[in-house]
Amino acid sequence: MSGAATYGTLLRNREFAGLFAAHTVSILGDVLTKVALSVLVYDRTRSALMAAITYALGFMPQVLTAALASSVVDLVPARRLMLVGDLSRMACVLVMTVPGMPVPALLLLVTVSGALSPLFRAARQTLLPEIVGLEGYALGRSMFSATVQLGQTLGFGLGGLLLVALTPRSALLIDAATFALSISAVVLLVRPRPAGAAGRPGSSDGFVRATLRGNRAILGDPLLRRLLLLQWLPTAFIVLPEGLAAPYAAELGGGPQAVGLLLAFPAVGTVLGEAVVARFWAPAERARRVPALILLAAAPLLCFATAPPLPVALTLLLISGVGTAFALPLDQLFVERVPSRLRGRAMTLSGAGSIAVQGVAMAVGGLMADWAPMAWVFTAGGLAALAAACLAGRHRPWQSGADAPPPARLPEPKASRSAAEADGGPPAAELAAGPAGSPHPTHPTPPAES
Repeated sequence: MSGAATYGTLLRNREFAGLFAAHTVSILGDVLTKVALSVLVYDRTRSALMAAITYALGFMPQVLTAALASSVVDLVPARRLMLVGDLSRMACVLVMTVPGMPVPALLLLVTVSGALSPLFRAARQTLLPEIVGLEGYALGRSMFSATVQLGQTLGFGLGGLLLVALTPRSALLIDAATFALSISAVVLLVRPRPAGAAGRPGSSDGFVRATLRGNRAILGDPLLRRLLLLQWLPTAFIVLPEGLAAPYAAELGGGPQAVGLLLAFPAVGTVLGEAVVARFWAPAERARRVPALILLAAAPLLCFATAPPLPVALTLLLISGVGTAFALPLDQLFVERVPSRLRGRAMTLSGAGSIAVQGVAMAVGGLMADWAPMAWVFTAGGLAALAAACLAGRHRPWQSGADAPPPARLPEPKASRSAAEADGGPPAAELAAGPAGSPHPTHPTPPAES
């Protein structure tokens, strides 16, 4: 897209509008499903543990998918993958509504739906730079992130209120309708594009082998590895107050309203921070201010050592949320650096790795909270975030640019390389060496997807 990117220009882009609409209704539907299924399973089993397992199964399989099957995103056209994904997840949700469905079957359906989610989320993300270019990528990503933050914060509360008037099965039917809306938006507004690795070396591998090879190439490149660690590690410690919001609210003497506020304030801060960073700062300025933003995100947690009252704690969490916008320029640098044929695997690995690291950090934080005041746990989280940022950022990966060495190359069978070049494709060395893209994609207008 030409000219300076604004929210208005993005929304006037037909394809971006379709992608954003599909993303928004999917987020709201996913949140509603998690709430409804937790209630449904608890009603059937009267077990808090089973309700918690039902909720967790929406996230846990994503790590396994990233480890074994993320190559699907590079080998299958993104639009087709989004459509198949939404249809598959809609089918899972509809089966969940069958009366008398056994709880093990419900858990299996939740697992399947959770395992599919990262593939289709990554497919949307790989389309974003294709549609808006790298000059609009940060702004578009901030809009996607805002939808996730607000959807999860408001959606859980609204989902709970909705279940007062509806049965869990009725809520699941509404979720199925959101998938139908998402499918319609993609069909009507997003045009087909070829897969990122279609016809290129390594595309004849099985999905698991191609995934493992791609993950090794991504993690084997020092710059990509540092950019990932700098996003994963500090963030995992910074979000500890959100994961422990319920026990912290109880420690402060608050009720459900306090829990909602503790979840909402950092989310609002993230939305505000990313909006400012994406809209008003040029790419070079975003990268230059990464250390200051990390400090802004972690330092407020140190103030919890004073055991602040709830209003002060909310202010600190709002400020910390603003600082978490440090991930935005790091993510754009990551996208620019990854070869286009690995972009789907990279997006899936980035998201699933973040979930896994945050899960481990929250488990550790929960264990600490059993023997230490919650405020001390948050303070320790702030210190750990700063230490992790110093370790992962000691080579200043946010300053890396075009002078960095090319990313790691996948080992490629000679026959596959010859076939690809004989068909008129670019040489394998060019595919391995080039960054993910420039503001203007180098490939021609793709043919219609079959």
